[in-house]
Amino acid sequence: YLNPYYGPLQITATGGTLTMTAGPKAVSWPLTHWDGNTFAFAPEGENANPGSRFAVAFDPEAGSVTVEYWDESGLGTFTR
Repeated sequence: YLNPYYGPLQITATGGTLTMTAGPKAVSWPLTHWDGNTFAFAPEGENANPGSRFAVAFDPEAGSVTVEYWDESGLGTFTR
């Protein structure tokens, strides 16, 4: 997936687990199923409050995924 502001986002499936990888340092986060086509991840670092979880919503018809954590300004949608 690609986003003009954030760059590439890779989703991989390994052993029944989804992982999201993004950023220039290729940081990876495991995704846990939430509901339907929506998964959740827990960011780490100074910008994330401990215990925070954010939605990662897949839209198969549009070929896109929206990461709630980066979508506050409407820039969190990545497309194929």
